[in-house]
Amino acid sequence: MSGQAKSQAPLLSVRNAEVSFSTARGPLRAVDGVSFDLHEGRTLGIVGESGSGKSVLVRSLIGLVGAGSGAGVAGQVLFEGRDLRGLSPREFRGVLGTEIGIVFQDPMTSLNPVMKIGRQIGEGLRLNRGLDSKAAARRAVELLSEVGIPEPERRARQYPHEMSGGMRQRVAIAIAIACAPKLLIADEPTTALDVTVQRQILDLLQREQRQRGMAMILITHDLGVAAGRADDIMVMYAGRAVEAAATREIFRSPRMPYTEALLRSLPRLTDPTHSRLSAIPGRPPDLARRSGGCSFAPRCSYRTTQCDEQQPVLTWEASRGYACFHPRGVEGGVGA
Repeated sequence: MSGQAKSQAPLLSVRNAEVSFSTARGPLRAVDGVSFDLHEGRTLGIVGESGSGKSVLVRSLIGLVGAGSGAGVAGQVLFEGRDLRGLSPREFRGVLGTEIGIVFQDPMTSLNPVMKIGRQIGEGLRLNRGLDSKAAARRAVELLSEVGIPEPERRARQYPHEMSGGMRQRVAIAIAIACAPKLLIADEPTTALDVTVQRQILDLLQREQRQRGMAMILITHDLGVAAGRADDIMVMYAGRAVEAAATREIFRSPRMPYTEALLRSLPRLTDPTHSRLSAIPGRPPDLARRSGGCSFAPRCSYRTTQCDEQQPVLTWEASRGYACFHPRGVEGGVGA
């Protein structure tokens, strides 16, 4: 994470990332000045409500939001010291094909419905590793077996619609790791899967990451999912990073009232049966109509006049950062 002292340079360093879209009501800033570092072998969980800018942020880093999409993208993205935004389209495709892999949340739309599974997995191997068709087909079967798909030879000859949602997501993971990337991005990889399959997919991602020594960005709206999977967590709200720290610190002592509210909304086994779940009051702000104050102020129970008039910036305190005038658990703050 940004602000932490590390003995080596980060694998991925993002500085002041911004993404804006033109709308009939004016510019909508979906990502507003987000910065973070990710080191080799570590997992960063990016969490927040739907619409907080998590997926737009990460997709902008790998060129899936930008030219041709009507979006304005700014900021610096360094991968192993190289500025990804300064690469030619051909160079950029080479990085995505071999060094950065991505698993999308909906494999039914990310997989080609008219191409057999084995060919889809082997395509990247042929283009980026120079394997011939037979070698790529053999490696595709090996990858299907590695991600836990039974009868991999038969499954390699099938189309995506012939598989369950969990199997399709395993195929998407096989494609993402085929060329042994150094960074794996998992964009809400368990959406629309039942709880049992969610656990299997998350276990698979974690196992592959550890075996291959990859860094990983795990995007989720569920803090419970990130709890046991991420080394560090960055909380986003209204397109901004509002808190960032080691996972244990986030859960033990959240600073930002929004993070505290997210944690309170998690169901607990210790709660009495039929207990009403805690919800965050109000709605996320309209990003095309930003106020000059804290975006979370209208929903915050610790709101003051300062919160309405000024926008807090992400301030670092040792190895954690938070954007709040009245942080929880800090001397002089509302939770002291």
